[in-house]
Amino acid sequence: MNPARGRAALAAGLVLVATASRAEPAREAIVTAQLGGAVEIVDLAAGKVVRRIPVDGAPAGIALSPDRRRAYVTRPEGHGLAILDLDAGTVLSEVPLPGGPLGVAADPRGGTIYVADWYGNRLFVLTERDGTLVPDGEIAVGASPSGIAVSPDGATLYVANREADTVSVVDAASRRETKVIPVGQHPFGITLDAAAGRAYTANVTGDDVSVLDLETAREIGRIPTGRRPYVIALAGGRGFVTDQYAGSVTAFDLATLKPIADVDVGDHPEGIAADPDGRLYVANWGDNTLSVLDSRTLKVLATIPTGNGPRSFGAFLR
Repeated sequence: MNPARGRAALAAGLVLVATASRAEPAREAIVTAQLGGAVEIVDLAAGKVVRRIPVDGAPAGIALSPDRRRAYVTRPEGHGLAILDLDAGTVLSEVPLPGGPLGVAADPRGGTIYVADWYGNRLFVLTERDGTLVPDGEIAVGASPSGIAVSPDGATLYVANREADTVSVVDAASRRETKVIPVGQHPFGITLDAAAGRAYTANVTGDDVSVLDLETAREIGRIPTGRRPYVIALAGGRGFVTDQYAGSVTAFDLATLKPIADVDVGDHPEGIAADPDGRLYVANWGDNTLSVLDSRTLKVLATIPTGNGPRSFGAFLR
């Protein structure tokens, strides 16, 4: 892929990684405002941005530390990763990385961060040493890796390879790809349902979602969506995928694998995440808003203004 096309793809949308389990309703959404050059902290009860942290390099993907006190933000145009202290509202440090850092995921056990290189067919591995995050090797995967999901025990990684139409299964200990699962056209976001032994990919040019059985490492179904699906969240026995070109979220049943309804949200919705209360939060790139949905009634409860170009691709609730 040439750089211009790659940048366009980066600007078109992003990733998801696994939705981490949390015991309490979300208090804040951490929004990467890519065009605004910032990461914003949204107070969900107040319904407004309460803090803005400048981050250059077109901040895109996001992952949070297990204690939710730090954010790891990819900077595709700054070629690196920014580490933020969310309580202090500051950038703690930056780690330079080559290529196009895009998707990012954190080991749920802590201590290790994985970053997808859109141009390099690889993941960067970063580990903590003496309290500092440093590069610590690479893992070869498929073409244009985007979304990353990590199993709850940190042992296995699942990587959506957009240009290869595959998902890489990676053994984290040996840092080797162990299986390759063919999926739909141009998988971007990937979301893991570890309890059910499934994963879901949003296939951006196939207008569908691939359903993967993890034990047999094969695709077992596809679910039609709106135009250009990007990221998937799970809540209450349902899946929810953002449809970038349709300005909607498609809800589907996890048991029947059938669509339920399309819910209109903002313009060019991309990042989506669910909290334990069954609320969904959707970053709308095109109109600079964050939509709040009820996963049971499928109603939009609120629309919160954000900075320019919100993406929030990854785990962004705390």
